[in-house]
Amino acid sequence: MKFSRSVEIPLIVEISESARKRIADVLNRLQISSAILITGEKSYEVAGRKIEEKISNFISNKFFVKVSGMEVAKNIVVSIGYADVDGVIGIGGGKVLDVAKVVASELSVPFISIPTTASHDGIASPVASFKENGKAVSILVDPPTAVLADLTILRHCPIRLLRSGYGDLISNVVAVKDWKLARDKIGEEFNEVAASMAIMPANFMLTSAEKLDLRNHLEMLVRGLILSGVAISLVKSSRPASGSEHKFSHALDILGYGNGTHGEQVGIGTIIMEYLHEKYYGEGDWELIKMSLDKIQAPTTAKEIGLTREQVLEALMFAKSIRRKRYTILEDVNPSKDEFEVVLSKTGVA
Repeated sequence: MKFSRSVEIPLIVEISESARKRIADVLNRLQISSAILITGEKSYEVAGRKIEEKISNFISNKFFVKVSGMEVAKNIVVSIGYADVDGVIGIGGGKVLDVAKVVASELSVPFISIPTTASHDGIASPVASFKENGKAVSILVDPPTAVLADLTILRHCPIRLLRSGYGDLISNVVAVKDWKLARDKIGEEFNEVAASMAIMPANFMLTSAEKLDLRNHLEMLVRGLILSGVAISLVKSSRPASGSEHKFSHALDILGYGNGTHGEQVGIGTIIMEYLHEKYYGEGDWELIKMSLDKIQAPTTAKEIGLTREQVLEALMFAKSIRRKRYTILEDVNPSKDEFEVVLSKTGVA
């Protein structure tokens, strides 16, 4: 008996200084003649306007996203009505691309992702993340059909967002360790190809930590984030890129604590969870993680993202109750509040 399944991953991926200029060729290759453009006001001024001018004959409608959410995506779908739409182009950051992914999936048409920031792996992943009623919600959608990562555009995004992207990328080192734990302890299915795609770029960035410069290493960062998104597509799960460190970030979101970006939160969570892996299994290097984040001037302490020690402790304890079916170091060693106190002191996080 043969066991196989189809896997959807981006058909076209380009990372270059002029990727945006390929948009007309991509539309023709995908046989798209009537696309809708979804963007944000800032993203439109930065890149969207010039791109639209080049492909105006392909664009049937345009929508500006101010806030993200399933309701926003559904309203766009409803407003299109019975118009013939055979493609969706998203130009923007995470909010824009997440809405565009949902719209494209609802319409069952190709989605072209043109990111204006490199703040997380949503650039190429089949996951759309929203906040609904104060809670973080992630849903699986179709991955982008094409990703045009233009380094000229991305180089001008706020440096804080690039640092956030770095935090999201290196968090994969903990996510994959957690996945291996689940394989070894509870027999969870594990995919070595997806795991390698998620962790190799992260490890490569870490080995370059001493001389890391995000503006100069931008292509490496973007490639890593795209590979991370493709790894998620391979297994149809965020497993390769989301473990205990993401549970910590989700806990902060639910509790409403701090002012950190997603990547800043998971970066700090990676320091904490890497410490636990190193303590209990002798695998990992939390000091390298912290040094690399410090090198690029990303937050490494709770105070830097508006958190108190007590809030971090509360979030860590709460994280143990989030997504219990996703086995991680938190389920494996079940740290107490007292142990977390020690971890925060030893790592200097709080």
